[in-house]
Amino acid sequence: MNKITTTALLGYGALLLASTAQAHQIWFEQTAQQPLALYYGEYDQNMLEVTPGGLDRFKGLAGWSGQASQPLSLTLKRDYFAVAHQPSPQDTLLAADAQYPIFDLHDEGKTLKVYWTPATRWVGDLRAREPQHDLDIVPTGDAKDGKATFQVFYLRKPLPAQKVVLETASGEAFTQTADQDGKVTFDLPWQGIYVVAAEHNDFTPGERTNTQQHVEKYDVKSFSSTLSFSQSAGKAALPRPASQLPASEVARLKKTAG
Repeated sequence: MNKITTTALLGYGALLLASTAQAHQIWFEQTAQQPLALYYGEYDQNMLEVTPGGLDRFKGLAGWSGQASQPLSLTLKRDYFAVAHQPSPQDTLLAADAQYPIFDLHDEGKTLKVYWTPATRWVGDLRAREPQHDLDIVPTGDAKDGKATFQVFYLRKPLPAQKVVLETASGEAFTQTADQDGKVTFDLPWQGIYVVAAEHNDFTPGERTNTQQHVEKYDVKSFSSTLSFSQSAGKAALPRPASQLPASEVARLKKTAG
């Protein structure tokens, strides 16, 4: 551990949760109008990063099916990555980027280098699954009467007392705290796509080798993980807000127009 105090670490943890990258997530989504795609932004706000822009930050984004036996082809489009593989209801699809650029977090004259790993999982049903990502959210198989239980893992071990958020396309967000086994239970009252999300920070410094084979040091390993699935039962889904661009892209377009 470096020389930052425990109190400072707690403060930095709060800041990390509010930082630009940490407020974002990646997720799989499939609708009747469009095949399966991977998005980057904020699902509950329908805010989508684009290219040129935030989507270009991904340096090592990789997707796979099941137990990594089938790599997924991800093709960059304007505001998503198209997924060539269209899953069956029994499939599990995963994606993560372990080479997202390390960024600096500045506060009170100090700088932390943050190594952020976004990850996501799509499931065709709510059967129990095993964790694969460093930070992973999986269904437990306990889904009935309009409710479902999920479990959060860090490094394949249940993560207790973890904040978990259930997000809907229409903008609702419901937060639960995982129990001692990393489990949370949510009501699923509406039809449509749900995204279950969690974030976790590990304040153990270290180093990694980037895509240019350069060694980079970091102070914090930060993780964002989502689980997405679609439900056909329940009340009709509430209207979805129009998609919006990130503030950085809006500013770029205004500058170009000016």
